[in-house]
Amino acid sequence: MAGLALVGAILWYLGPASLVGVLREADPLTMVGALALAIVSNILSAARWAAIARAFHLVAPFAPLVAMYARGITSNTLLPGATLSGDALRSYELSRLGNPLMESAVSVAFCRLSGLWTLCALSLLAAGIALVAGLSLDAGGHGGNVLAAYGSLLALIVVGPFLPWPLDRLRALPLRAAGRLADLWSRLRNPDAGLRRSLWNSLWLSILVQVFSSLALAICGIAVGVDVPLVLMLACAAPIFVMAAVPLGIAGFGTRELAAVAVLGLAGVPPATAAATGLLYGVLGVAQGVLSAPLFLRTR
Repeated sequence: MAGLALVGAILWYLGPASLVGVLREADPLTMVGALALAIVSNILSAARWAAIARAFHLVAPFAPLVAMYARGITSNTLLPGATLSGDALRSYELSRLGNPLMESAVSVAFCRLSGLWTLCALSLLAAGIALVAGLSLDAGGHGGNVLAAYGSLLALIVVGPFLPWPLDRLRALPLRAAGRLADLWSRLRNPDAGLRRSLWNSLWLSILVQVFSSLALAICGIAVGVDVPLVLMLACAAPIFVMAAVPLGIAGFGTRELAAVAVLGLAGVPPATAAATGLLYGVLGVAQGVLSAPLFLRTR
């Protein structure tokens, strides 16, 4: 309901006619290219998940996990909770391969966090390049300061996982899951356990995932006439993708478009065009959900 309310608020703010007018200008062939990039990104996401799951010593063959990931996309398209519904399904299906449910869920969570961390790192790099190149935002003469503040926030997120965390307090919680999570985090921070090295070895997959996803977003913008340097589009990708994962609606609709209007607006993109960019990227997810739906007919 919250996601639908946000979509309604955006339509009220922009006016349905202006948004529809922008969407009508979208080039179909360009959108096919964006869809191809998004599909490649999700196949790489499944490969990253398989690598992370194997780092936790779970049974995680690549081909079945691609099918699980695809079914997760369909769940995200049909059920509320943005990415949470698909992540829950992936955790359950991975456990059906004989893996513990808790560790299966942790592998999905680490896969999601790896993507978030890499996304913020790449957007931070793009923001830094934009600052060095002298690119400015449309922020009333304070574009450079806004970009610097945004980069500082991304930097805090990037260094966050390397800060000391109160594991003793986590273990003290009266929850068995909390203790197991603390043990897993201890293994991650222990260089002798080998888990950190295994997870770092999957980082190149996360980088490719975010590069392809960000390029798909940029092409959605190009399809509706966005004229923004690619480096700025990459810098803007983090809040758009993060807001799409907020569990307020279905398939990220509403939160993603709101973030696109706010962030791309700072880059000088008109509100209707920015919203159309986010909406078209969401349509890519819906298209993949539809294409993946027949996989639910397959047996284990």
